[in-house]
Amino acid sequence: MKAVTILLLLVSIATVWSAAFEDREKYVAIERRGGLAAFDAEISARQRPVALENQDRAVERLERRGGIAALNAAVSAGELALKIQDRAVEVFNALNGAKALHERTRSLELVVANGSPHTLKFAGEYFDSGTWYSQPAILIQPDDATVATVANRQGSWFTGVTGGMSWEIVGTGMYLTIGFTNPYAGSFKTWIGVLDRASPKYGYDHAQDEYVKLVTSNGFNLIARLEDSNIADRRMVFAISNDE
Repeated sequence: MKAVTILLLLVSIATVWSAAFEDREKYVAIERRGGLAAFDAEISARQRPVALENQDRAVERLERRGGIAALNAAVSAGELALKIQDRAVEVFNALNGAKALHERTRSLELVVANGSPHTLKFAGEYFDSGTWYSQPAILIQPDDATVATVANRQGSWFTGVTGGMSWEIVGTGMYLTIGFTNPYAGSFKTWIGVLDRASPKYGYDHAQDEYVKLVTSNGFNLIARLEDSNIADRRMVFAISNDE
């Protein structure tokens, strides 16, 4: 009987200790959660400026895409589209229908459309292959365009036309730069950017693929895209506007 009583007493003590241990674990867990909550709050406070900055950047990207969309619309169906058409007709007539241009192995119609408030002034060209067939205007006024044609050199064999052009964005110290390729073997490629120097070769060196390029560069919205041409193998349209 005495042994049974002692056994029951030990079981009771063990139960109390177990309950106390569980309470202690719960308290520690609550304490830890409180610490984690405080830590989480601290991290959130630190991350808030970063989150706000990322949000501002996202809004800025949307605004830029809006500016690029407006430029794309102007080139496709707006005032710039009409100017491009006018300049293309002028070149077509000047080349008597461009029959001789079509007879070249490789040719391109190059359009530069100025949707910015700055005058563009021709600053140089680079040809890795080919040459001018008809040259662009020296100045492109705001909301105007110029059309040039390039082709492989007359009498050359197994060559195409590849190169670049630079245009001073007057009053900004910056240069619109483009790259174009229509090689004898290979694919059409384009590049467009705004640099702090006149470097038409840079445009050629960085030309890649024929897909539409919608970019912002040094405060400007830019577009480079390929279209069908009535006077050459393809038309490449390069357009610029202010990033507002």
